[in-house]
Amino acid sequence: MFDRRVFLSAMGAAATSACVGDTVVSDAAPALTTGELQDQANLHRIYRRVRYRNDDLPVFWWKRGRRYGVVDNVMTPLFDMHVGAMYRCRELDYERYEVASVSTNFFTDLVSGELLEDWSNPLSGQVVRFTYPAPQRSVAVHSYVEGVISKADWPGMRIVGRHVLEPLEVIGEEVWLREEHWLDATVLATGRVMKVHDMYALCSPLAALREPALAFVPALEHFNDYNDWSPRFDMGDRPGTSVARCFGRKVAALDEMPDDFLRLAGQVHPETFRDPAKALG
Repeated sequence: MFDRRVFLSAMGAAATSACVGDTVVSDAAPALTTGELQDQANLHRIYRRVRYRNDDLPVFWWKRGRRYGVVDNVMTPLFDMHVGAMYRCRELDYERYEVASVSTNFFTDLVSGELLEDWSNPLSGQVVRFTYPAPQRSVAVHSYVEGVISKADWPGMRIVGRHVLEPLEVIGEEVWLREEHWLDATVLATGRVMKVHDMYALCSPLAALREPALAFVPALEHFNDYNDWSPRFDMGDRPGTSVARCFGRKVAALDEMPDDFLRLAGQVHPETFRDPAKALG
């Protein structure tokens, strides 16, 4: 049986005490006005604060949701997803910063909630074997002017695409930011192209973003994707689309991740999540 306390105690002090949510970079900076937050020239600096942190400590995101198959506009639930990612930013110069990331995605049975390894695909009638390779560190470079300027390919794939940030919107006491990734992922072994469309709506408190001294700003995420069939699903040439519907949150420490994710991480990838600082490099 999974013991959350034992697993978390093995994470090491660096995974928790080094990730204080209210870390202050400087207490001398004046509060930002709403107009300054919405200035398009500041968009990518605000994005960093919403998506990551404003310092070089690890930060964590979780997402929970469900994947569907869509054929002839009929949606069929396939399985539930538990996604976890950790990031660390490093300044390169005044205009650029680097983001190291490690992420993983677990598929679970719709009824039992247990990890899926032999999945009965309801659309094809086939039993598909799911494996969960150890997550690999990836590095991207962001510009405070242009956004993402370089990003690593996925394992076994070549990625071509674009990253879109819509203008920041202030609604009441909340700040909303829409982020989109449009990707063509070519499977190197077969040459097959998979079209991926990732859609995010990020939300942070206006009051937190107005304080430039705060290194960690809370954030929520609503996520949908609209993709060709993943090679993992063994769908062959069947027509249709894969759709995910998820929600999630940014947290400052690993022990703030949901119990279900920590249970699965401890079961499948204990080494990766024992020391996030080491995994992120």
